[in-house]
Amino acid sequence: AAAYKGLAGLLMKRGGRDFISGTPIDLNTYFDKAIDIHHIFPVDWIEDQQPRERWNSVVNKAPLAASTNRYIGGEAPSVYLAKIEKNKKVPTEALNEHLESHLIPATLLRTNDFQGFLCARATALLDLIEDATGKVITGRDSEECIQAFGQSLLVEGA
Repeated sequence: AAAYKGLAGLLMKRGGRDFISGTPIDLNTYFDKAIDIHHIFPVDWIEDQQPRERWNSVVNKAPLAASTNRYIGGEAPSVYLAKIEKNKKVPTEALNEHLESHLIPATLLRTNDFQGFLCARATALLDLIEDATGKVITGRDSEECIQAFGQSLLVEGA
């Protein structure tokens, strides 16, 4: 729980926005809009496709309003994103910006590419933690990391 809340705090600090409303998730909206940590790839959609330790990790979670989480439901990301654009009248570019404000790679989410998403977002979150702490996170190419993510999380040329 502490890891989720710590990362949620860092994402809020960097300007994380609600997927539908685009409202910045900050201290005021945190309580006012019932912000909580929710799955990006919904459990109902992903649980039979990936091991629990991957889809239930902090990498697949973001702070969102309870109403947004209910609207997303258990559908594939490509489906719920299209539904947000059509029914909630959120332009594609704006929705992509809302996703990117959480370090969510929009293209990978729109194509339901969980493996690509997992590695890209894990790398971005590690970078965010490094920036916040001023310390280098080692082990991005360790056997444990490769086993957990299916590949090294080292960025080429870094």
